[in-house]
Amino acid sequence: MDPDDSRELWKTALGYLASKRPEKTSSPPSLRAERDSAWMRAHAYLRHEAVDEDGPSSSEDIERALGVLENVIQYDFADDSDTNIPNAVPYPKLQTIRNMAKRPNRESHSTLNSTIRVSKRQRENEAVIQELSRWEADAKRRRVVTREEASVVDDMEEPEVGFAILLRRHSESLHQGLRTQWSCVCQKCSGLSVGLALPLRRTSCKEETSFEMFFCVRSFSEITLQEARITVKDVRSNKCMSTFEPGCNSLPEFAHICKSITDSLSQSNRLHLLYDGDRFKRLRPEPKNFGGYQIPQAVSLSVFFQRQQELRGGLSVLPLKAKRILAVILATALLPFLETPWVQPSFSHSNILFFQPLQYGELPSITKPFLDMEHVPLISGNQADDGGAHADPSISRHMVHPNASVLALGILLCELHYCKPVNAWKNEEMGTGDVNSSYYASIDILKSLELDAGVDYYLATKACLQWEYFPAGELTSFESVSVQKLFYQNVIKRLESELFKSWCLRSEDLSCLDARQGQQYWGEIGQEILRQQTTKFGSSAKSDQNFAVSSPPTSLHFTPPNPRAQMPLQFPSHIPTNSQVARPSTERLYLFDASHQKSSENDTSLSDRWMDDLISSLHPHVDAFDATAHPPYVSSRKIANAPTPVKIAILDSGFDPENPLIRTDGHQLDPRIKDARNFVQGTGPYDYRDEIGHGTHALGVILNVAACAEIYIAKVANKEDLGRESYDAITKARSPRCGAAIHHAVTEWDVDIISMSFGIREHNEPMTQAVALALHKQKLMFAAASNDGANFGRAFPAKYTGVFCIHSTDGNGNPSAFNPTADEKDVNFSLLGEHVRSHWPAGRSGHHDSVKVLSGTSVATPIAAGLAAMIMTFVRQQDHGSDAQSDRLGPWLKDAHAMDAVLKSMVRQRRGMGYDYITPHLLMDAQSSRESIYNKIKDIKKHMYH
Repeated sequence: MDPDDSRELWKTALGYLASKRPEKTSSPPSLRAERDSAWMRAHAYLRHEAVDEDGPSSSEDIERALGVLENVIQYDFADDSDTNIPNAVPYPKLQTIRNMAKRPNRESHSTLNSTIRVSKRQRENEAVIQELSRWEADAKRRRVVTREEASVVDDMEEPEVGFAILLRRHSESLHQGLRTQWSCVCQKCSGLSVGLALPLRRTSCKEETSFEMFFCVRSFSEITLQEARITVKDVRSNKCMSTFEPGCNSLPEFAHICKSITDSLSQSNRLHLLYDGDRFKRLRPEPKNFGGYQIPQAVSLSVFFQRQQELRGGLSVLPLKAKRILAVILATALLPFLETPWVQPSFSHSNILFFQPLQYGELPSITKPFLDMEHVPLISGNQADDGGAHADPSISRHMVHPNASVLALGILLCELHYCKPVNAWKNEEMGTGDVNSSYYASIDILKSLELDAGVDYYLATKACLQWEYFPAGELTSFESVSVQKLFYQNVIKRLESELFKSWCLRSEDLSCLDARQGQQYWGEIGQEILRQQTTKFGSSAKSDQNFAVSSPPTSLHFTPPNPRAQMPLQFPSHIPTNSQVARPSTERLYLFDASHQKSSENDTSLSDRWMDDLISSLHPHVDAFDATAHPPYVSSRKIANAPTPVKIAILDSGFDPENPLIRTDGHQLDPRIKDARNFVQGTGPYDYRDEIGHGTHALGVILNVAACAEIYIAKVANKEDLGRESYDAITKARSPRCGAAIHHAVTEWDVDIISMSFGIREHNEPMTQAVALALHKQKLMFAAASNDGANFGRAFPAKYTGVFCIHSTDGNGNPSAFNPTADEKDVNFSLLGEHVRSHWPAGRSGHHDSVKVLSGTSVATPIAAGLAAMIMTFVRQQDHGSDAQSDRLGPWLKDAHAMDAVLKSMVRQRRGMGYDYITPHLLMDAQSSRESIYNKIKDIKKHMYH
């Protein structure tokens, strides 16, 4: 056939295949058949529309494609209509389609639909799908622009390139200035976000740039953001003074950053500082851009990725236009920060934030992203090091990619196209903790991107991932001018080209969008997500200013990036049963060895009933927390003499502050939670968010049991595997002013009870000394026995003399199979530890509910600690009516021997192989009066000394 005739026949056949409606059948087609049919129609249409743009194809390719379509077309010979099938010519069925399609009357089209149909055979359909896929891939390859030699750069003198280089120099100067001069005297400044909005060039002065920022001032359960703008003046020029406000005749004052931040918190304005390369100066404040009188809510880009995983039916959480706009903005705005201390190797989509604008009800603009990072100020007296999360030098030594932050940008571009995190693409062979696993996963994504994205977007992403921004034959660094220019050409210019070709938008258009346009580009689903996130706390956030302060947005974490935090955290899949061999603990130790095993409804119901019985036995005899904190029967003059609340320290994996079960009806954090600190080495003191789940579970248990106690949370681990950093978190001082968890709980919080759901199997002298100090200060310590069954004995610190070693039972009081063998020479307290339902950080370990069931001695431990707290609370409240100090039981009960005697009074008999099963209703039950219970405890004290 003539090449032109073959091409025309190919186009006609594609048009027929695209317009062919599915035939109605007596039985519904299979899901696969429907999917294949829809795919063929859609891609036939795309190829039909692109035939003229695809360029010339070989005659062999066209003939092969025509042959495939000829085989999938079937002709109904039973029909008597005159179709004039030319059997002597090639591809007679396709020729018939072309001849009938050329007839202008409607009858011929009706005949075409009734006599010609598409085969339903799977083999022919798969052949068509493969052929169309091959044509689409070949067409894209023909449209790919061959990469120019790296030494050839277009528009080398572009002003945008020069401005990007200026921004880089100023960003590094600013980082150095903050590192050396930000000295904190309030002990609360903890970090900042850097503005990533496309910076506007000053036409009047080319020697200065401005950076929008949020300074973070925080303490436990409280976060305040101070909006700021820092103008950096070129250190080589003193001629530019455009940063002075009109009408301001006085010179700017030298600024102490910490004091400037705290002074501005209540002023509802934007702090404005000038940095001249030598010191900071304070300029006239400016109007705010975000949040008004409230703390602006922030939404992380990761929220959109999470929502994408929930969508079905091929829906995209963001329209393609929004993805391309974000790509241009992020690449352009990140360029000055790449390969600087501002952007760490662990940078990812979760570090990109969008803040709520000034006007209430407005959505964040797509053109105003912020980079969430940690820049820790110097502690006054220079006791801390320079702050900031420094990358582990060993990481760069093993990386395949020469520039970690550029690799992170390339991965972000891959993720952005699919709205899918790179970890979701990884297979088991790649692993998850290897420093190069994300790189190899991104290379696989790049292969799909070549088929799914435009040429320019693909090439820009490829340039980041395969470092196609280094001049050929030239050994230089990323900071060099030649690399910066090549990066701008091969990445940013290509992303801008993609945006302009598709929507006629230029980067300068993005910087001057009005608020309405900046919101509309998010698309319907994107806008819905933003509304949900920014109005997360409802109308109370608008009316209650204190609530806005005490409820930081979920996505706003000003904490140092931690490479270990990127690794998935896995619990043991099961605990040993009677027929199983216990885990070889000498090979791998677990800090928190609670089991996530599936529980039967009967087991869980039995444990729920046990907890209900415990609460119904204890709570009627103890006044509520509010009554304890502010007793109605005590005048304001005597408030200081009110019963002192019992304090419990939970040494665990932190907690989830966003769990709805620890929020009051007014969305405030439960008032019983008084403080939380992080003691894990290498992380910030307020990074107490639970990365495991165990700490949140333990907190929920104690909140349910110890209804009147004050709770203090010490995060001592961010993974369940026991490591040296966990030892240090428990025992080793972080700095002269901040001791380890046990020391802090004893000396700073002055708690009464310490709950420790962890254990080790080796001698650790610092931990031994810390436990001894706590016991000397009359702190009651409860620790998990271990979950290793009879293969190993008690773990430390549970086996230390004076520490309450807690074992586990099921809901019927039977000892758990994973308990260590009972110690014949010691008491073996046991109580519920199996199938216990409590709080959980939703989304952690694949569990998306806010509650979860766990089992283990580490679960029984907080129940025992909560029980002891309720007994102490009861005694203190009863002591309050006693005049004679000598008659009061509270001071006596602080001694471990006294609490030991009270707990033994609740043991009816030993169960199993010598376990002392605690049954609280033996001492406190709903039918007993408070006076009779108090007298029972008096008798216990009396018999201790007789």
